[in-house]
Amino acid sequence: MIDFDIIEILGLEKAISVTSESNHISESQLVVINQVKDFGIDEIYFSTDENHNSYPAVFLKRVEKFDDGALLQVAKAQKKIWNFKKVIFLYVYSETEIRIYNCAEKPLIIKSDEFDYKKELKTLEIESYTFKDKTKLKQLQNLFSTIAIDTGIIWTLEEAYEIRKKISLQRRVDKYLVESLTYTAKQLQEEGLEINLIHKIIMRSLFLLYLEDRGATDEKFYSEIKNGAKSYFDILDDADKTYSLFKKLEEYFNGNVFTVDSNESISREHLKIIRKCFINGNDNSLQQNLFEDLRLFDFSIIQIELLSEIYENFLAEINPTLKQDTGTYYTPPSLVELILNEKLPISKTEKEFNVKVLDPTCGSGIFLVESFKRLVKRHENANTEKLTDFNELKKLLTNNIFGIEIHPQSIKVAAFSLYLALVDNLNPKTIWQNKDYRLPYLINDPSDDTLVEQGMNLFRADTIKENPEIEEIDFDLVVGNPPFGTKNLSQSIRDYSDKYGFAKEMVLPFLHKATKISENGEIALIFNTKVLTNTNGKYQSFREWLFNECYVEKIYNFSILRKVPEDFGGQLFGSATGPISVIFYRKNAPKKRSDTIIYYAPKTYIKSNVIEGVSIDSTDLKYLPREECQKPSTKIWKVAMWGGMSDFNIIEKISSRTVSMDAFLKNTQNGWSLPRAGLNGDIEHQDFIPEHVINSRHIQRFYTPSHALQKNDKYFRNIDKNIFEPPYVLFKKGQKNRKLTASYIDYFGYCTTACYVFNGNVESDNKKALTAIFNSKITTYILFMVSSSWGIEREQIFMDEVMDTPAIISLLNQENLSKIVGHFDKIMNGIKSDFFKKDYSQLEEKIDKVILKDVLGMTDREMVIINDSLEFSLDLFENKQKSKALLPITDVTDYAKRISSEINEFLQNQEIACSATTFKMPYFSPLMMIKLSFGVSESGVIKSKENLDEELRQLDKVLWRKKATNIYFRKKLNYKTGNEIFIVRPNQRRFWTQSMAIEDASELILEILNEV
Repeated sequence: MIDFDIIEILGLEKAISVTSESNHISESQLVVINQVKDFGIDEIYFSTDENHNSYPAVFLKRVEKFDDGALLQVAKAQKKIWNFKKVIFLYVYSETEIRIYNCAEKPLIIKSDEFDYKKELKTLEIESYTFKDKTKLKQLQNLFSTIAIDTGIIWTLEEAYEIRKKISLQRRVDKYLVESLTYTAKQLQEEGLEINLIHKIIMRSLFLLYLEDRGATDEKFYSEIKNGAKSYFDILDDADKTYSLFKKLEEYFNGNVFTVDSNESISREHLKIIRKCFINGNDNSLQQNLFEDLRLFDFSIIQIELLSEIYENFLAEINPTLKQDTGTYYTPPSLVELILNEKLPISKTEKEFNVKVLDPTCGSGIFLVESFKRLVKRHENANTEKLTDFNELKKLLTNNIFGIEIHPQSIKVAAFSLYLALVDNLNPKTIWQNKDYRLPYLINDPSDDTLVEQGMNLFRADTIKENPEIEEIDFDLVVGNPPFGTKNLSQSIRDYSDKYGFAKEMVLPFLHKATKISENGEIALIFNTKVLTNTNGKYQSFREWLFNECYVEKIYNFSILRKVPEDFGGQLFGSATGPISVIFYRKNAPKKRSDTIIYYAPKTYIKSNVIEGVSIDSTDLKYLPREECQKPSTKIWKVAMWGGMSDFNIIEKISSRTVSMDAFLKNTQNGWSLPRAGLNGDIEHQDFIPEHVINSRHIQRFYTPSHALQKNDKYFRNIDKNIFEPPYVLFKKGQKNRKLTASYIDYFGYCTTACYVFNGNVESDNKKALTAIFNSKITTYILFMVSSSWGIEREQIFMDEVMDTPAIISLLNQENLSKIVGHFDKIMNGIKSDFFKKDYSQLEEKIDKVILKDVLGMTDREMVIINDSLEFSLDLFENKQKSKALLPITDVTDYAKRISSEINEFLQNQEIACSATTFKMPYFSPLMMIKLSFGVSESGVIKSKENLDEELRQLDKVLWRKKATNIYFRKKLNYKTGNEIFIVRPNQRRFWTQSMAIEDASELILEILNEV
């Protein structure tokens, strides 16, 4: 036996036993414990945020030794956790070793009694460590401690690369089930079945297995259809009996779910394929397992909310154009949870359960199911007992849960999901089979003659049209994921947009109509981010209404998450989706109004933890002035996505000094013409063949030699030849290596629509200066910060965005013009004379210095902010997980000097000064910290010999004791004690720049002022 405490070494003392008393744990922890207590695990480590929402991160199991008996239990536990989906890691430990198992990987298919558990379980093992091996134990501590779990370093650390390769999130239960269903559907199609019938059979099977695995159907139920049948699988080998079962369920579910057509025909062979799919999956592999007690999928564990995900992803796979045609996108459970944690929390103090909830585009019902489950929990909070009474559950459902959906199949899935959520709470769960306890009629669809009676909860209707039955209800909460896009718009969307002067964008009428449906309630809806950033006048009209006639509380901008590679968890909304955001708002302002709007915009998709879903990282939280947000033309939404208020103020300062490029060029006194795009290869207007065209791939910054002209044999549309009279300025739409490209052309040459052409009756020096300004650091900075597409959706620049930038050229006096042109001529002459590309960066820096210092009068502080934005924020967008912004910091002295200097500037007339202390940094630390001390005199930057890790651990213990929050999960913290402030941030360069020091100092000064 080794005297060694692995729990302490990994920081797992806060793990909670699955046998814990309910009064000692939080509500969110209790929910998880009740779900997993029969998994064969001992403890759960939760990551807990500052709002006390707990997320399961690691499951723990102790064994005496790793013999066959223990390994069988591990295999069973891993299968259950895989079905649970929310946790990747299972830590199994004995007195001598620990093994980390991968619960994102498909479970073992046990083929016989002679199964070699030791060999087979190796395929699920991520890593194992014996406690004798001190070298490997250090790796264990670095990669699998609670600090590593809460900070998510496994996703970024170079040393974790081999570990990452073993974790394929694409083999999780939801992904594998959709893959199996899709392959099954294709097989059945090849067997001659029609796709709509396949869809019905598969969905019926899913529903039945959910009922069966959750104990809502029993042997008595099945044996009435087929003698001796104990489960759905016993009936599946008989086509006639299978249809008898479907018809029986059609009656029980009021025609709301199971509609059986008289002309349906399916053979025993077809049913065999279905059976295989649901026993052990169907991924076209040869693996067979027909032992029903060893089934892969366990629907008693697979969450009901996943039914929506499975259904909608399956539907998208078999009908790929549906998303684009309807603008509807599946909503991941993690996003539903995030929204409802805000608007329908379930902590023990939440006891109001009569909350009328509407999803105006409910799809297959994921928001409604989760809302109903939360109302049940609130009912239990209010009455201090489990809610199992059929009539009370039925009343809670029919009084409070409402949805509108236009797709007939989706609304039936929504109805079944709600029935399932109701049945899941019953005791006994089979009571719904009793004729005295009939499930409620939910669907209202006058066009569906299979409905025995019209319900009043799920309306098959067009939300945007008049719906008096729904609109007369006073809803407390409207939540959902409305369709978005500009194609295939319905007539009702077009008419509504015209009526209110909004852009023809599908989501806008839904956002507007929500305030009519719920005049006194709260609203939380998903929408596409371009609604915030599009400069079109009709989008501005919508923002004028939204931010002035409504009260917006907060916006979560998840645009960056659409780019998540599959090995980082897969995109939040799938590959076909554009950037999305979530808005929390209401028609009427609350009594206590805030002067700011909370804005959350993550800059990277790299997860900062290993928990399932989306957690809000406070490092990406901003508080934007409401007054500025109310301006329909404001650029604040885009600026605050990649920068902060300092960046916004810099751009405002420049803009206030001059007119826009658009106004400048339109002023005929300036001599310029309006810019034009180059030659258009329009098939319908094949007007002429220019002899030569500039190849856009050969266009260089500053100057493009004439060898870029290439012979041409293509037709183009007619264009005014005078546009290309030399000299002129070319501006490329795209950008490369974080730089824009503008080029001075001093010979006649056509270009294509890949470029914009600036020309006019002005001196060549002015054209050279414009080229230099377009290529300058400040133009890149401004366009990255304000462009509605660069940094959100596309990497190209649109002309209206260039025209909207400040006309810096109008601010040049003769001295500055001469300086810029002098440096420009050196670059141009160098390009002309030298075939090999020289490095002109020093000359470019001189041009930048003239523009930034001499022309724009930027201060040193403003220069720091601009440089850091380009070096780190833009680099992060372009290079993603390979960005230097994410690399560890080796020295925080510059940050410490800057923040203490900023605070001391504020305190200069006071009898107090600020000094900073940095700590000894180990090779590996996920967080960094400095300490600010306030005393009578300034001591500069003090370098402490204290170990950073130990200081952080001590601070973490204090925080946990005082606030039950975890410093490693929160990551960003200003912790005050006495005359000291500890500043904690992630160990990434982007958090320890001088511009971040300026921002952090402003935040601290504001806190100090608020305390005075």
